[in-house]
Amino acid sequence: MNQQPDKITALYCRLSQDDALDGESNSITNQKALLSKYAAEHGFRNTMFFVDDGFSGTNFQRPGFLEMMKYVEDYSVSTLIVKDLSRLGREYSYMGRLQDFIFPAYDVRFIAINDDVDSAKGENDFAVFKNVFNDYYAKDTSKKIRAVVKMRGEAGEHIASNPPYGYVKDPQNKKKWIVDEEAAKVVRRIFDLCIAGKGPMQIAKILTADKVLTVTAYNARQKGWTMPDNLYQWCGKSVAGILERSEYTGCTVNFKTYTKSLKFKKRMENPKENQRVFEDTQPAIIERGQWERVQALRANKRRPTKTGKTSIFSGLVYCADCGAKLYYCTCSTYRDDSQDHFVCSNYKSNTGSCKIHYIREVTLYRRVLECIQGTLTYVRLFRDDFTQEMLAQDEASRKAELTQKRKALSGAQKRMEDLDKIIQRLYEDSVLGKLSDLRFQKFSAQYETEQAEIQRLASSLEQEIENEAGQIADVGRFLQLADRYSDLQELDASTVNELIDKIVIHSPEKIGGKKHVTIEVYFTYVGKIRIPLHKPNPIADTEKPA
Repeated sequence: MNQQPDKITALYCRLSQDDALDGESNSITNQKALLSKYAAEHGFRNTMFFVDDGFSGTNFQRPGFLEMMKYVEDYSVSTLIVKDLSRLGREYSYMGRLQDFIFPAYDVRFIAINDDVDSAKGENDFAVFKNVFNDYYAKDTSKKIRAVVKMRGEAGEHIASNPPYGYVKDPQNKKKWIVDEEAAKVVRRIFDLCIAGKGPMQIAKILTADKVLTVTAYNARQKGWTMPDNLYQWCGKSVAGILERSEYTGCTVNFKTYTKSLKFKKRMENPKENQRVFEDTQPAIIERGQWERVQALRANKRRPTKTGKTSIFSGLVYCADCGAKLYYCTCSTYRDDSQDHFVCSNYKSNTGSCKIHYIREVTLYRRVLECIQGTLTYVRLFRDDFTQEMLAQDEASRKAELTQKRKALSGAQKRMEDLDKIIQRLYEDSVLGKLSDLRFQKFSAQYETEQAEIQRLASSLEQEIENEAGQIADVGRFLQLADRYSDLQELDASTVNELIDKIVIHSPEKIGGKKHVTIEVYFTYVGKIRIPLHKPNPIADTEKPA
């Protein structure tokens, strides 16, 4: 008999995307027909098909293959039949283990029809060479595919298999992405919630409570797949992934990840300098300024105090002297919030490295609100004057900064020239015998290390000078914000996050016997705004921001 009673004959089929290039010869339909015919003609009964469609031969984590191996390990398989060795796999070392150790251990007869392999007839020496050839074929194919993908990626085409959540492939042109408005609404809501001061976990809880389909569930519904068990259970990691994707601004980012080799499948994050970014490749879902603001907010995460409180200003308040952030401190001994305050993180009574920089939150709230109201009123009423002033201010600031950096670069270059001369003199002294080899090596190593550090500094300065030379304040974006908040009466996290980049607190000064704290508000896009003392039409009761 060809098999033991009650055991199955496993008929295994596999097709990858690369195999499609061979036409119909390797199609699943063709393989099934061939295996069924062979089993019937040779008396193999109780057959069961195991199929993997769209899986590489180098990947043995295929669902069909793994299911079949469970039957093998249960001693439920008497015979395994494949069209040829390459259908089972294209990795010669694991193929060798299967044929030489695993199948014999579980008493499985292995047949590869087209390669004339039948373990019942003894070992086939040619099978070893065939497996090696299949392995080489897989590597060669992978190399060619990588070359094609790299060429497409360098040309600015989307190389990701599927668009990110919020986009779909254009039915008229599969290379293009168009906005999926239903999902895009969720993406916009996620970004708005982040601007409003919510973290990924908080946003996930809100979406779950509102019964918003998860990304997995939404994609399954759109493509007609089996729906997951948890339709609405969002997680913070999924939300964070959406917040980090720059593709929502309308760009394409290629080569974000890579694999070290064909057999090492783990995706590694590619350094930024190795990635390629192409602007305006699809309609934007999130405005660039909002995306950048979200990245800045996430870099300065707000953490609750021990009392569970958070402040809308947390992460935005800085010390004028040391540049450190001011901590938000709460007082549980008071019934209200009147004593909640910010204090410099480097200030510790008599042991800290900085002087006290202290301001109560209620005072900070009042003064920031007044500053914003006065500034926005001025901006709206004197739009042209403000624009000219900011552009001139920005230009003056950039010129001063560029002058300082060019001076530093000149000094670095001069030191490089001096070090070249010093090293040359050391070499001459060594050749003439005035300096021992040991001391020459010691001194030259020191100077070469210094030279390398200066070279890195010079390169960095050159890049900064190049970048800053063309920068201007984005006045237009700020004007849009000013129009949006034309009637601002109170502050919340969303307003603060959109309008304010940072708040600088100075050390208190005594003026008229009272302590006075100067604050500086730096606005998003434009920085610190100085309202002129003499305006065309002065506005009464408007606090001038410092």
